[in-house]
Amino acid sequence: MKRRHLSRSMHGYMALKVPWNVSRRRAQGERFLRMAGVPDVAAARALWKDPSTEVHRRCLAARANGLLGKHGPSWLAEGVEDDDSPLGRARRHGTRDAQHRRDAEERIRVEEEATTKMHYLGAGSIAEVVDVLQDSTAPSDRRIAAAAVLGGFRCQNAVHDLIEALAEGELYLSNACMHALLAIRSRRGTRRLIAIARGQYPPRARQEAIYILWWLQDLRAEPLFLRLCAAVDTEEEYTRQMATEALGNTSMRPRSQTALAERLFDPSPSVRYGALCACPYVLPGFLRQALVAKLKDPDKVDDNRVIAKLAAEILGNR
Repeated sequence: MKRRHLSRSMHGYMALKVPWNVSRRRAQGERFLRMAGVPDVAAARALWKDPSTEVHRRCLAARANGLLGKHGPSWLAEGVEDDDSPLGRARRHGTRDAQHRRDAEERIRVEEEATTKMHYLGAGSIAEVVDVLQDSTAPSDRRIAAAAVLGGFRCQNAVHDLIEALAEGELYLSNACMHALLAIRSRRGTRRLIAIARGQYPPRARQEAIYILWWLQDLRAEPLFLRLCAAVDTEEEYTRQMATEALGNTSMRPRSQTALAERLFDPSPSVRYGALCACPYVLPGFLRQALVAKLKDPDKVDDNRVIAKLAAEILGNR
């Protein structure tokens, strides 16, 4: 797939996948501190916010904050209104560095936890971990730990094994497999997940499969979501709500837009709310008319999810 065809969110995700050497980047941040002439991150943060300081020193402070500070450079610093200025560019770089650093540190933490769970399982290799997951006679807690290890190390080759364990529909095991598959973020199991979601499998397994397809943004799942969200008489309300909201991935397609307009008048308030959440940013005329009708909808999912209020917000923003 060419890069220009990727969504903005996917570009952001790919950017965060760039390898990040924590120790080397920390050394770089300390070098920026010395170049800025400050002793620590707190001093760099104060320097970055001081409009009387030379621009180049403030830029160095912003980069140091991004590489070493907890949150990166503040976006409220005075004199940084122009994003194309040196200060604006330094702020963006610092913010990006802070995000990279947090992700790298989280990656290290997750892999350390996965290593600990491998020791608990007594496994000396990933192949042995997969054996534990596949063993339906093993205690549930060991199989759940195996799924966590495979997700922690992002084992691409374990995708199909995780899906088959998920298909069993056992509450905690299916959930662990879902989290592992979301961590791995591979679409190689899409067809099998679609088969589980539409087939005669336990409700838990079907719902976890829908959730994975939704968050992987796999467009091949659109026909599945269209069928499930419209199955008022045969599907559970929660399953239909998930399928409806998942249409947000394809909300610029005519079939999905038509389905969302229909679901705005669904008997279930949660499905109607899911349809509102999935509405595209650019509203075709028929969908806008449906939203206008929802301004008088008296139902709500709960006190924080009021249908008429969200419809008004969407119409106001778009």
